[in-house]
Amino acid sequence: MNMRLLTSMHQLSSRARLRFYRLICFTSVIVAVFSTGICMAQTEAVPETKAKGPMVRMFCVRSLTGDEEEAILATKTEDGNWIEHGPVTLRTPFITEWFRVSGGMTHLIRKVGKEFKSFGSFSISPQAERSLVILVPDAKKNIYRAQVIDPGNLGFKKGKALVINYGEIPAMVKIANQALTVLPGKKIVTGIDADADGMFRLMIGHQDKDKNTVLCYDKSLSSNPQARKFILLFPDRKSGLRAMTLSEFGPFE
Repeated sequence: MNMRLLTSMHQLSSRARLRFYRLICFTSVIVAVFSTGICMAQTEAVPETKAKGPMVRMFCVRSLTGDEEEAILATKTEDGNWIEHGPVTLRTPFITEWFRVSGGMTHLIRKVGKEFKSFGSFSISPQAERSLVILVPDAKKNIYRAQVIDPGNLGFKKGKALVINYGEIPAMVKIANQALTVLPGKKIVTGIDADADGMFRLMIGHQDKDKNTVLCYDKSLSSNPQARKFILLFPDRKSGLRAMTLSEFGPFE
């Protein structure tokens, strides 16, 4: 009888020890997993700070080839080496997304033989926040001429129009009910008084040598209050001036 009792107690003790051992192992695993989680949380990579430098958006009036043209944005070091910042595809007409530059001179380059060659450049002040770069092709020299515009200083906001005269004669521009004279090489920002349907009439002309008005452009265009509109004027052999219009949507700030 005593022998049976001792055996039963021994068996009970063995089971208790086994359960206790399993509990210890399970607890150890939980603690290890929990500790690993804390360690991983503590060693997570710190989020990268926002890149610094001016933001730029390019407006390509027309590509030099008339078709899509691949280019590389790059800067040149003092020892003459190129640092590439990424590709861009130019076409007619085309507005790029906003991208960041380091400030200073940025080039459009392409590979000619074994070397890279610049076929356009623009300089952005490191203090500038957002700048527009208008690329106009120069077919004679096979390069792009760039004009940098600070839209903030001009008040070029959504709902407004930017008129630039790249021609050689004064332009008479009528936007809805507003009459403007834009001299060669000058730019003007103005509001757009669209009608209830969101349309406005754009008329462009000039005076000939006899002071007669020559109408070069007369169209009804749509105006989106959430966009801003480019109105670019170029020389034309027949009419004297030709116009290109393009709407740009945000972000503007």
